[in-house]
Amino acid sequence: MVAIPADLTAFLAEKRDSREYRRALAVKLVLQGYRYEAISDMLDVTPGFISQVKKAYETTGTAGLTLKYQGTPSYLSGEERQAVIAWLKSQHEWSVERLQEYLSTTYVRPRLWKDPLSCCMSMNAI
Repeated sequence: MVAIPADLTAFLAEKRDSREYRRALAVKLVLQGYRYEAISDMLDVTPGFISQVKKAYETTGTAGLTLKYQGTPSYLSGEERQAVIAWLKSQHEWSVERLQEYLSTTYVRPRLWKDPLSCCMSMNAI
């Protein structure tokens, strides 16, 4: 059995996204000598996934196990989101149309407000 590299052990000890943890765990199990079929069953992944993450780890270390997608930039800044939340809370009654009007007149970015709820759903304001 091969000793598990310290960087991989440290990576697994940190609080991680479950997908990153699964990648690291797959690599650890390969290094411990488990067969791809056994790892595949344990982690519910494909042998191809195991091969890819093993190669990523061998090539770039634990950086190869992290998620690369960072999401899209927010349409509103933090201050703007707070202002929209305050506006929503101040309304006795509101609708998607009123929200769209408020957003398009306050923040002149008309192409963004085709679906006005999309900017607010992540705010947990509604």
